[in-house]
Amino acid sequence: MSLQTQSYSRSWDHSVKEYSRFMSHMITRPLHAVANTISLNEAEQLIRKLPRPIAETAKLIEENIQLAQEHKNKVLSNPEIALEGIPQNKAKVIQLRHPRTVCVGENCCRIIDVDDEKKIEYLHICHDECYLKGVVQETLYDPKLEECTAMNPEDGNTVKVFLF
Repeated sequence: MSLQTQSYSRSWDHSVKEYSRFMSHMITRPLHAVANTISLNEAEQLIRKLPRPIAETAKLIEENIQLAQEHKNKVLSNPEIALEGIPQNKAKVIQLRHPRTVCVGENCCRIIDVDDEKKIEYLHICHDECYLKGVVQETLYDPKLEECTAMNPEDGNTVKVFLF
């Protein structure tokens, strides 16, 4: 037997021994609970949804603090205004009956100024009832949205969509 063949043989024997050792170790390990992984994935999706509502809540609080300061200054000059109460901006959350898909193409949305702030105005709902699986709602550029039947790969709107 040549030296090279002996080397391959030793390498093979070593690999078989290590594989056997690995398999012996694996059978002693407890099974992985797949439900835990699914639960972690759901938690990750929920966490991904949090930044927008947190930012909107912080903005609303900031606006209300500013309104309270302005009201305080008005009350100092005219105490009768205090009886009217402190003005507040209130947020109203409207739950949609079903998810919708909107692309960010120039025919479907535009950027507008609202009180010196840039907002997206949706001009067109691309897919009114979009039930794609695995898509995180209120997410930009989710690659899974390429599978949406309303998106046409020929016009370039395959990844620039927003599901809400």
